[in-house]
Amino acid sequence: MKAVLKIEFQRLFRSVTFYISLGIGLILTMTQFVMVGLQESMHILDAYSPKGISEPSGVFSSYFGMAGPPLVYRQIYYLILPILAVFAYATTFCADHNSGYVKNLYTRTNKKYYYAAKYIVSCTAGGLVGTVPLAVNLIANMMVLPSLKPVAALGCYAVNGIALWGDIFYTHPYIFMVLYLILIFFYQFIFVSLALLLSTWVNNRFLITLFPFLLNYFSYMMLSFIKKAKYSPIIIMDMTRINALRFGPVVLECVCLTVLFGGVYFWRQKKDEGL
Repeated sequence: MKAVLKIEFQRLFRSVTFYISLGIGLILTMTQFVMVGLQESMHILDAYSPKGISEPSGVFSSYFGMAGPPLVYRQIYYLILPILAVFAYATTFCADHNSGYVKNLYTRTNKKYYYAAKYIVSCTAGGLVGTVPLAVNLIANMMVLPSLKPVAALGCYAVNGIALWGDIFYTHPYIFMVLYLILIFFYQFIFVSLALLLSTWVNNRFLITLFPFLLNYFSYMMLSFIKKAKYSPIIIMDMTRINALRFGPVVLECVCLTVLFGGVYFWRQKKDEGL
């Protein structure tokens, strides 16, 4: 198992698709930093009015996940995140079968080790693609702006007292940021697990890449129709739209969907006729 896992991680960090996915995410988050964070660092006090309800520009008001206009970069990022997470590495499962790579591998190791290693590395790749660009944007803002502690009474932030981890945001904002990055990291497991599951039936990499994105968007539309949009991953991953969310349901959704898709994926290994 360790040998197969090592090989898969080596393949990951040599994979062009991983760096393309990471690069697209970084382009979106760093373009927003140049347009917002960098500009605000040059005029920190412009947003502050001694007679009004305001505060100087700071890390948390300029951060990609929290800042106001332009919103297009954040909207695009969270919308295409399932595509980036899957494209990063999960599609190599399909490529391995199409190229005959698994036939060579199965003669050297148990196929269940390959399935497990592919799952672990694909999920790790998806999580990294989802969170590294956000972390880089946060660090960039920290380098040029002051870490002003958010004040709830000012009403300057979308996160309020009833939002997911809202109390933590106003007392320990950096802990809030870390918790949210962890949440986004693990939510990519849903999309990657679904893509890997689909790969056991379909050998079309384009379809495998797009299907989690399409299903995610369709579920958002359906949940919006029944007024339950807050449970859509599109909403959950956006920290400006988490009002009235609770930790329990969010984690339960992530765990249940990951276990469901991942469980069927591992069950399908018994039907793999790679040899």
